[in-house]
Amino acid sequence: MAMTMEEYVNAYYGGTLGISKRYGLEKAEDPVNTTTHAAGLNTMYGAKVYANLNQKSEVFKLLRKEPWTQSGWRALKGRHATTNGVAEAGAFPETDRPDIVEMTATLKEIVTPWEMSSKAEILSETDDGLGNLGAFMRKENSEAHQYYIDAMLLRTFELKGDEIAATGTGVAGNALESLDRVSATIAYSTDAQSPPAAISTAVGAAATDLHGMNSSDAGDAWFDAGYTHFTADGSNDALALADIDAGIAGLLENGVSYNDLIILTGYDTYQDLKQLMQGSTGAGHYSVSSGGAGSMNGVTGEAGLNFDSRVGAYDGIPIFLSQHVPKDAISRMYLLDMSNLAFKVAAPTTYIDNTNLAVRQVLTREYALITAGELICYNRITQGSIRDLA
Repeated sequence: MAMTMEEYVNAYYGGTLGISKRYGLEKAEDPVNTTTHAAGLNTMYGAKVYANLNQKSEVFKLLRKEPWTQSGWRALKGRHATTNGVAEAGAFPETDRPDIVEMTATLKEIVTPWEMSSKAEILSETDDGLGNLGAFMRKENSEAHQYYIDAMLLRTFELKGDEIAATGTGVAGNALESLDRVSATIAYSTDAQSPPAAISTAVGAAATDLHGMNSSDAGDAWFDAGYTHFTADGSNDALALADIDAGIAGLLENGVSYNDLIILTGYDTYQDLKQLMQGSTGAGHYSVSSGGAGSMNGVTGEAGLNFDSRVGAYDGIPIFLSQHVPKDAISRMYLLDMSNLAFKVAAPTTYIDNTNLAVRQVLTREYALITAGELICYNRITQGSIRDLA
């Protein structure tokens, strides 16, 4: 029987999951000796930060969480193709089979480290007014950990940047994969206006590779993003409802379920969308109210108040906002199929420290928060984006 995400997290923090020992967590019944390690503090504080990620972040909380029980999975690349009518007493058609491929994910470890001198800790209790410096730094750095995980999940995938020009790729490296890259079509990546002159079309194509699939190859075209609106000349243009409708229609044709779609954008583009919708006489309906509490992957909000961070809906599709959405002139817009996106968790957020001065032989203590996992896209053809907005 497969392990649920709740069982996985409880086993990890309880120390009964083998990988938890990699970060120094012990079984719950093991004695906690504060002079040698702080497993109790590690477990409790890490769990608190992980809970905040799932409740208070802008992007991470929207993603379904799955336990990292394997690094690979199989995907249906093509259906069985021979289902035909047969004449009376006729022979069966030629046999066929589904086309199944294996996809893989690479584990990423996201670390927020900090260090404090013994002098700073001593003085914080006396004359600098911070009080408990350790508690203050844990709180501030836990918020930083959440902030930068969200930022990575929306990291800009753009072939105009110096970093990509220097490396020749748009891959995430040791950072988490990005929704911006997941929703970028090969047409966008290889467009003449997208790469700088030094970047070839082939490099632009390779930059869209994900989970072992090369979307620029004819055999892997099924794993190309489903829709990207961008300008042919590299300029920026105004948001148009027709572009959103075209994206939704294209993704529906690619098999997305309407109930699984969400819109994710920035605050500035949302204001433009709101004005367009409020002035529209078409069939689309914009609303900021709800008759009941909404939910997304277990995050539930109060009706008409928090609404699980939704700010409204476009033609029934919920709208979410994040400060991390990349901008051209204004923020991009993503049309995301949430049923085919997940964050695969290898290690929920773990708090570790190295505080024994006698062992360290230096008058400082080191601390870190670690979250291990990766953004997974199971079906890229149902993901879309609208870019080059002014």
